[in-house]
Amino acid sequence: MSARDAAAWRASLAALAGAALLVACRGQVELTPVAAPVPVDTTEMVAQVRAAAAADDALQVEPLRDAQTEDLRQAAQALEQQGDYRGALLRLQQARELSPDDPTLLQEAAELSLYLADWDQAIAFASRSFENGPRLGPLCRRNWTTLQLVREQVGDSNGSASAQAQRMQCTISAPVRM
Repeated sequence: MSARDAAAWRASLAALAGAALLVACRGQVELTPVAAPVPVDTTEMVAQVRAAAAADDALQVEPLRDAQTEDLRQAAQALEQQGDYRGALLRLQQARELSPDDPTLLQEAAELSLYLADWDQAIAFASRSFENGPRLGPLCRRNWTTLQLVREQVGDSNGSASAQAQRMQCTISAPVRM
């Protein structure tokens, strides 16, 4: 064995001994338990989002959909009722391939993302829905309620308050008819 090989062998042994020492010491240290995350009732979150659309509005804007898109949307709703949120999201993805900018499909995808606690995806879908939608009425309130609830979940109180303020601007009073 050459001097170089012997030195490399000793260095390897020293590193191994150091690692063993760290493992042994770790067993002696008392670890502080990390608080478990608070369970999120995602079903309640989705119910809150959908309830936001129930306010009395005179303005209702619904896009026309082709039959295939509507069939996929209804299949997604059936899967959601069965609790298959990933399957429902897949059906909505197929519908969005046919109508990529449909704000209702985007918001429904945001709500399915809430069920899955995928906060980033819920924000992305709700934001795109708002950008492509009427920016007024029930869909607008669903968009901003989604954003508000997600911001609350991630601890962004300023973002939550801002989303709540934006949601208030979605309701337009009906004109007085005589």
